[in-house]
Amino acid sequence: MNLRERKKQQTRMRLLEIAEQLFSDLPYEEVMIDEIVARADISQKTFFNYFPSKAYLLEELLLNWLREVNVWSHESELELNLKSAIVPPNIDEIQDWIVRHRRLLQMIMYHTDLFSSVYFSGSAPAGKNVLFPPSYRKPRMERVQKAQSMGIIRSDIAAELVCDMYDWLRVDVVQRWLALPDEQATAEGYKKSYDQVVEVLCRGFEPQPVTVAVDA
Repeated sequence: MNLRERKKQQTRMRLLEIAEQLFSDLPYEEVMIDEIVARADISQKTFFNYFPSKAYLLEELLLNWLREVNVWSHESELELNLKSAIVPPNIDEIQDWIVRHRRLLQMIMYHTDLFSSVYFSGSAPAGKNVLFPPSYRKPRMERVQKAQSMGIIRSDIAAELVCDMYDWLRVDVVQRWLALPDEQATAEGYKKSYDQVVEVLCRGFEPQPVTVAVDA
């Protein structure tokens, strides 16, 4: 990375840091681009070179974090069980982050369509972010394919669909928890719902027993 690229990366990270501070302290409507660029000591034109809108900037806070934690498939061997092919070993870290950032995630749910992008097929529409881009999904897809070749996951369901189902359901669990009143949205309740969904999902992915026809 040359000096110019390094400076651009530093500016981008600085904008994300400022945005996280403001979105954590203020309602979405009160977070102003003018304030962000003033704190970053840049022009609005420079800001829009990085982020086309305030909503896009908000989305990038989550996407940036997802890129940081998406290393599990490179650090762990596939165990001989179905769950290890789908669920990362750092799931506790991921869930704790979600619980701590409930307010930020609520803003994303109510003011962007990032969560609904999980239902997009193929590439994102022009100018739109995708919650789980192909580069993010690839490691899990490869693990599922390996598990299918080992007979751990049923092979009559495409690996892509296996990953899709997991993504759809885990996002649904998060959104339901975010929509709950604060007094009902406990960390324990969220984690329990996730565990129940994964348990049912894994049962559906178990290899089907081979039935042998018996001649009369």
